[in-house]
Amino acid sequence: MSWVFDKTPQGFVKTDFKDIEEIGGMKVKVDNRPFYKRKRNIFLLFGVVAGIMIGLFGGNRISNPIIINDKDLTKLAILPFTNIRQDKENDFLGFALSDEIINRLGYLKSIVVRPSGSVRKYQGIEVDLNQIGNDLDVELVLTGSYLREGDQLRLSTELIDLRKNQRLWNKTVQVDYSDIFEIQETVSRDIVEGLKYNLEPDEEEKLQSDNVDPLAYELYLKAKEMRSDNIPKMEIKIQLFQESIKIDSTFSDSWAALASFSVNVAQATKKGEYYINLSHYALQKAISLNNESLISILAGTGLYSETGDVEKATELAIKGMKLSGGKSGNGSLGYALRYAGLMNESIELYDISSKLNESTQARGGNAIQLGKSHIYLGNINKAIEIMHKGAKLVKDGSGTAPVMLIYEGVPYLYTDMPTKAYPYFDYISEVDPNNTWSIIGQTYKALTSGKIDEGKKLVSSLESRNIHDSEMIYRFTHFYLMLGEEEKALSALERSIDRGFFCYPYIKSDLLTKPIHNNPRFKQILEKAKIRHELYEKRFGGKIRLLLGMAS
Repeated sequence: MSWVFDKTPQGFVKTDFKDIEEIGGMKVKVDNRPFYKRKRNIFLLFGVVAGIMIGLFGGNRISNPIIINDKDLTKLAILPFTNIRQDKENDFLGFALSDEIINRLGYLKSIVVRPSGSVRKYQGIEVDLNQIGNDLDVELVLTGSYLREGDQLRLSTELIDLRKNQRLWNKTVQVDYSDIFEIQETVSRDIVEGLKYNLEPDEEEKLQSDNVDPLAYELYLKAKEMRSDNIPKMEIKIQLFQESIKIDSTFSDSWAALASFSVNVAQATKKGEYYINLSHYALQKAISLNNESLISILAGTGLYSETGDVEKATELAIKGMKLSGGKSGNGSLGYALRYAGLMNESIELYDISSKLNESTQARGGNAIQLGKSHIYLGNINKAIEIMHKGAKLVKDGSGTAPVMLIYEGVPYLYTDMPTKAYPYFDYISEVDPNNTWSIIGQTYKALTSGKIDEGKKLVSSLESRNIHDSEMIYRFTHFYLMLGEEEKALSALERSIDRGFFCYPYIKSDLLTKPIHNNPRFKQILEKAKIRHELYEKRFGGKIRLLLGMAS
């Protein structure tokens, strides 16, 4: 993005702007008069907030539904910043700094900022801003470029109103590199000021920058910038977070990121127990340092959902929704509800999550989760349709195929055409053959095609991984039944329920476990799931439906 600095024999200099400039493939009106002479009121038109969240919480009670009206929200995309010098040593700052600003603005209740995963694909390429606006469903785009000179870092940003084809402002901030963490607060406040947004006291507090050791913060940023599309890369990220923590153990965001990535690695590697313990420890440290960090809250929701405490996961997800004004935590709560068996509520939350983030990648991820919920409801044809659409969106949005796309094949296991699942299982296995989900797919393939010996070896391989995710443990119920080992299947079922997967509506009607539905022990185990499901429903069901505006 060369509109911020021009290269001259004297070095990089800032260029005066004309009244009309071409930025990102579009002609933009600009106002270069002194700030005090500008007609700032014309920018108020798009900043109207219509009270989108009405009485979200009252103390510990949820008394009114969330009103989700996309038109009431100011929607903003912050693109990865461009390194003018293009020196690889500092390239990491482009994505990492924009991501930090995105996270900081996540606490503002009437501004929706597209997550970093949605904008990363635009890093390092020239893209028409109007196309970005259409892709991400936003009316505002923040672009920027930076230059590091010795111990100085200079960042120039521009906020563009796509509807008016107009630049609202351009700002430049320069800091000592040792004070780099101040940039996120400065730019966040520039955005708030430009939108005439009146901060509430709690929002004001969240915008303030942390006092972090510069080297620890740099390692944290480098870790966040790294892509994590396979296990080795994720393990390197974890090591960088750990190095950051060694330098500054009071930086809660490093602890939270360590917790989040550790639980993700635990799902897919042989060292699952180690990473789960690490995730629990890191999460406790993060929350002890900052118990209102959205990063910590969302990391905890996933961890507790998968490791047995769905109730605690639910409490954290609701807290995240409260802190963000209902913009964050919808998908996380939907995830927890699926474990607990509140399927319709789970689907509603994923629908809300999709409305709040209509980017290609986000819609794809939500579709995959929706498809899983429809499998559990027995809507197999609906699940197949949704999974195919979701998988295409995920691939289009990220350019890669995460192993969780194994679920594109899973619905076919519930039909009389299980062989239709095989190409999807094989594809994921080629993407990441050592991932736990890849092995699960190959296990289903072997056992449904009659390759019993191969299936036994694969099941043994999965057993050695000490899988922690209760939903994943439930898969062993299927595998042991396909092997004809009924008692082991029942034990796996009981273990998954005890570990937190008490999705009673699904468990009682799962077609793949039908051979044991009349077994007395199955009925006893099912009763455990029913009791916990009903207790959860009694504790959270009515409140969640009220929160969503659903009929009880």
